[in-house]
Amino acid sequence: MLERYSLPEMTRIWSEQFKLQTWFRIEVLACEGRAKLGELDGDIVKAFWTIEPETFDEQRIKQIEAEVNHESVAFQMYIEELADEKCRGIFHRGLTSSDVLDTCYNYQLKEASDLIIAKLQNLAAEFKRLAQEHKLTPCIGRSHGIHGEPITFGLKMLRAYAETQRNISRLKHVKKEISIGMISGAMGTYSTINPEVEKHVCKQMGLEPESISSQIIPRDRHAMYFTILGVVAATLERISTELRQLQITEIGEIQEPFSSRQKGSSAMPHKKNPILLENITGLSRLIQTHVSAALGNVSLWQERDMSHSSVERALGPDTTITLDFAIHRLTGLLKGLVVNSQQMASNLKKLGGIVYSHRIMNTLTERGVPKDDAYRMVQSASFKTIESGDNLLEVLLRDRAIMNWISQDELADLFDLKYFQKEIEGIYERVLEPGNQGAC
Repeated sequence: MLERYSLPEMTRIWSEQFKLQTWFRIEVLACEGRAKLGELDGDIVKAFWTIEPETFDEQRIKQIEAEVNHESVAFQMYIEELADEKCRGIFHRGLTSSDVLDTCYNYQLKEASDLIIAKLQNLAAEFKRLAQEHKLTPCIGRSHGIHGEPITFGLKMLRAYAETQRNISRLKHVKKEISIGMISGAMGTYSTINPEVEKHVCKQMGLEPESISSQIIPRDRHAMYFTILGVVAATLERISTELRQLQITEIGEIQEPFSSRQKGSSAMPHKKNPILLENITGLSRLIQTHVSAALGNVSLWQERDMSHSSVERALGPDTTITLDFAIHRLTGLLKGLVVNSQQMASNLKKLGGIVYSHRIMNTLTERGVPKDDAYRMVQSASFKTIESGDNLLEVLLRDRAIMNWISQDELADLFDLKYFQKEIEGIYERVLEPGNQGAC
């Protein structure tokens, strides 16, 4: 992944050193498991543990790999070079490469999940803060990009909060599905390794043993995992796209942070472009394209082939590192988000009150006007308001057909903004109710 879109904690999980150290840990834990069964001298295991993984020479391993053309074998041969004489021929005995590689890969995904979940929780906290601050900040709700009815900016943020909570719940669930290890030998039959060794290794790694493997951990698990990451990315894209729309000059309801020394354009000094939101949108799209690759990895030949390997070398780090960065960026952006409540109020009034048309139509039907007739009457008045630039209330007051059914004072009361906020408290209570925040 590009360093530009990488954060240190997540990058560390996908570093070569972390991978080699995890391979070593899995291999020695397997020896430890065999020693517990009496198949191996415990002193040999202690000798292995004296090797310091932090000092592994990556270049030496690559030299060996260039000779044998097998990454896992090269690592095993390198450990043989470091090990005491009594340890020779013990390392990796009874295992196949995928035992180590797959268990390591899933361990990395598990560790990556913890970082992403923590960042999603921080993101949810920012949405919750904005939702509470702007619970009653009125703004216009839009469908098809067209003015609909009054809502509040807090409701927008509350929806984003609820969606993020669902994603946290999904990710916690799929983390369990991917936290799986495998030490079952060639073809997954345990013919060369006792299943108790697998249990020991997995327990020490914080994993569960695969119930039935072939020579690999089944890739439907990974397909589900990366699909959920794609769903999280889709949420980020939806939210960043909406915030970009609200920053359009003609709307101007929010603005992403813009520092005092920042330049929005190389040519036009007046510009404040939503570059952070656009970046999040683009990164989210990239993550979603990875889902199809993960789905393609499910269909491998018989007990295994290696067509998934090259894909996963990029898929694991690129997807998790990019998502980690995108969540972090959106969280920071929300901390400095500028909310223009005055512009929201201005936009709400922009079309002369036609956003109250639904309530007026309903009142007419309650008084006995047939639904279609009421619709046409209010529609006609609304269109006249738009064309004339007048106020809907004034247009309606001049409409005898409508005023025959409703008094002037009653009509004025229908233009009360608080009517649309009367159930907001209940919505907040429902969303923020303990035990309901991760429902999906």
